[in-house]
Amino acid sequence: MSNTRGFWATGMPRFRGLLACTSAVVLLAGQPVVGQRPVPPADPADTTRPETPQTPTSRLIDAAMLGRVDLVRAALAEKAELNGTTAAGSTALAAAAIHGHLPVVQELLAAGADVELPDRTGATPLHAAASQGHTPIVEALATKGANVRAADSMGITAVMAAAAANKAQTIRFLAGRGADLNVSDKQGTTALMAAAFAGHLAAVEALLAAGATANQKDQNGRTALHAAAMGGEASVTRALLAKGADLQAEDAGGLSVLAYAASNGHAAVVQTLQAAGLKKGVDTALAYAARSCHEETLKLLLSVKPDVNGPPTGKTPLSMAASGGCESSVRLLLDAGANVNATDDQGATALMEAANVGLVPIVQLLLDKGADMEIRNKDGQNAWLIAAMGQKLDVIAIFRKLRGEPKP
Repeated sequence: MSNTRGFWATGMPRFRGLLACTSAVVLLAGQPVVGQRPVPPADPADTTRPETPQTPTSRLIDAAMLGRVDLVRAALAEKAELNGTTAAGSTALAAAAIHGHLPVVQELLAAGADVELPDRTGATPLHAAASQGHTPIVEALATKGANVRAADSMGITAVMAAAAANKAQTIRFLAGRGADLNVSDKQGTTALMAAAFAGHLAAVEALLAAGATANQKDQNGRTALHAAAMGGEASVTRALLAKGADLQAEDAGGLSVLAYAASNGHAAVVQTLQAAGLKKGVDTALAYAARSCHEETLKLLLSVKPDVNGPPTGKTPLSMAASGGCESSVRLLLDAGANVNATDDQGATALMEAANVGLVPIVQLLLDKGADMEIRNKDGQNAWLIAAMGQKLDVIAIFRKLRGEPKP
């Protein structure tokens, strides 16, 4: 199966705390302001070492982070650089924006702070405020000219940041100001995909109501429904379907949304998709649920009487369950009528898979159900030889006993 998780796991969901981790507390506490010489960490035992001197600009950023308007004014009176930055490029305005300090934001804007100045990742104060759902600050920044369509170095916009954090009110405001709801980042992820993967129903509903496209695809052919199926939130799946999400959508590798849900064991989503009438890809979904030991999901898929012997992914569901070490899946498939001696496109059986890994309970179960240890794959190997090459001594002992051979 193609990597269904990696994309969203390393893409948009990084906004769940990303900006909080890359500004204010981390970047504004103890970080040198640009132009200020970094000071090595102090030795706690050295009481003679002087504290790091602060500049008016560093005091301005600290005051903004703390929400202290009085200290912001004092720092500005001391000629602090209004748009000075930390080593990571964060400004006082960004610090106030991410922490939700509206009065400080207003003070800085009145003094002429640059609303478009990005940090080193390309994120602007608007990104920071949107990621935390500080809508009044988002409005204040937009009113002063902040570009609601601005993207950071990864192509992530403020509306994507709000979507990944489930900030529906902020999404609605940005949409009303002309934010592009369907733009994608450099991996092809949209705001709707980010929200769907994270299971954020409020954000999904806000985006759909504002006109987000339900069936847009990423660079791997995946839609928001694929994201919801992987994320596992059935309510999000229903919301997307209600707005016309394509139930039959497949990714670039031909995998259905059912396969995405099944491979991650999201039984509630599988049930939702089945109730909506999805039957496409059930054989593939069955194989991945079996391999991953998702018993409840497997039972749901078996309830629609799929072809339990079909090799939709090269291996049979029984072989995938055996290679995955899923004894419960093996039992369920055998009880559903799976052919214990079915071979995949390489001539391998479930017994060979189990023998190769050395899974004694599964080997014994398959043998008890009539598995033939003499069948050979396309390389001329039988289960015994495979176990021998892998030095699976416990499995070899079972085969010897079955053949009536004495112990060596």
